[in-house]
Amino acid sequence: MEEEKTTQSTPRERVTAAYKGRFADRVPAYPIAGAFAGCLDGLSIEEYCTNPTKAAKAMLNYYERYQPDIMIAFNDLAKEAEAVGCRVKYSDYVVPSIDRHVLQDDKGKLASLEIPDPKRDGRLPAFLEQCTALSAAGIPSPLGSVNVGPWTIAMLMRNPEVMCLDTIDDPAFVHELMRFATEYAKVVGDAVLETKIGLSYSDPTASCSLVGPDTYREFIKPYHKDLVDYFKAKRVGTTVHICGTTHQIHEDLMDVGFVAITIDLDQQDDPALKVDQLDKLVTLGNQRGVVGIGNVDVTIFERATRAEIEAEVRRCIDTVGPRSRFVLSTSCELPPRANPDCVRWFMEAAREYGRYERILDR
Repeated sequence: MEEEKTTQSTPRERVTAAYKGRFADRVPAYPIAGAFAGCLDGLSIEEYCTNPTKAAKAMLNYYERYQPDIMIAFNDLAKEAEAVGCRVKYSDYVVPSIDRHVLQDDKGKLASLEIPDPKRDGRLPAFLEQCTALSAAGIPSPLGSVNVGPWTIAMLMRNPEVMCLDTIDDPAFVHELMRFATEYAKVVGDAVLETKIGLSYSDPTASCSLVGPDTYREFIKPYHKDLVDYFKAKRVGTTVHICGTTHQIHEDLMDVGFVAITIDLDQQDDPALKVDQLDKLVTLGNQRGVVGIGNVDVTIFERATRAEIEAEVRRCIDTVGPRSRFVLSTSCELPPRANPDCVRWFMEAAREYGRYERILDR
C-alpha cells in the first residue's frame, strides 16, 4: 500500500484513499447518526422520522456541528415494513419499532401483497425527500443512504421469532418471502439512486447473534448476492451493516460483493470466546479489496467520559489503522439521546489519533 501526502485532505479524498487501499492525511471517520440528529435539533423521535423538511434541516445542522467524513440519510429501520402494512410504535427514547407484523398471523397474505411504491406509500416518499434535500445541499463529504436489507424487511413483516421457526418448519415460505423482500429492497434502492446519493443496506437481524452462519448461507446470502449483483450491473457499489456477532460470515459477505462492511462488536456472552471482529474484518478486507468500517462501542455514548471515548477510538485505530481500507465509525446507530459531547469527543479523537503520520511512524 502506498503512503500518500500528509497535507490536509478533503473528506472525499480521505474516503477515496481508504477505498483504494491508500492513505490520505488521516483515517476517515463518521458516527452512524439518525434520530440523534433530530433530538439534537429539539425534535421528538416521531417528528424526526415523519417530517422530512425538519429531518433534513436537523441532519445538516448535525453535519455543520461535527463535520463527519461521511454523511448518511437515515431516519429509521421500520419505514419499509410500515409501507407494506406493519404498524410502527414510537418512543421518546429509542428508535421506532414494529408492534404489528403484517404476516404474523397469516403467512398466506404474502400472495396478495404488492411491493410498495417508494414515491407513494407510507413514509418512503418522506425519506426520498430527505435524501433529495441532503443531496442538494452540496456538502463536501460523500453522502449515502441507509435502506433496510431484505432479511430484516422479511423478519419485520413476519415477526422475528416466528420467522426463525419458519426456517425449520417452512423453508419454502422463507425463500418466497425473501424473494419479495429482495425485490422490494431493489425498488427502494432505485428510488434512492434517483436522488443522487449512495446505497447502504442495514440488515441488523442477519447477525450471527440471532441466526447461525448456516442460516445466513441458506436463507440470506443468496438474496444479498442478488441485491448486490443487481446494483453492480448499474455500476453502483453497496455497503452493508449487520449488528452483533458477524465474524463467522465475513468471508460470505465478501463473496457476496459488498464494497464495504460496517460491523458491531462481538456479542459473545463468554469473554473468553470474544473475537476482535474489526481486526478480522480489516485483515480480510485488505486481502479481498473490501473496506471495513467500525466499531467504536456505541453503547457508551450516553454517559461516557472523554477518556473513555478516546480509549475506544484508539483501540480501533491502533488495531487496524496501519492497514488502510478502514473507516472509523460507531458500532451501530448513535442512541437518540446520546450525549452531544461524546460525539464531539469521538470526532476530535479521530482527528488527533487517526493521523497517518502518527500511525505509520510508530
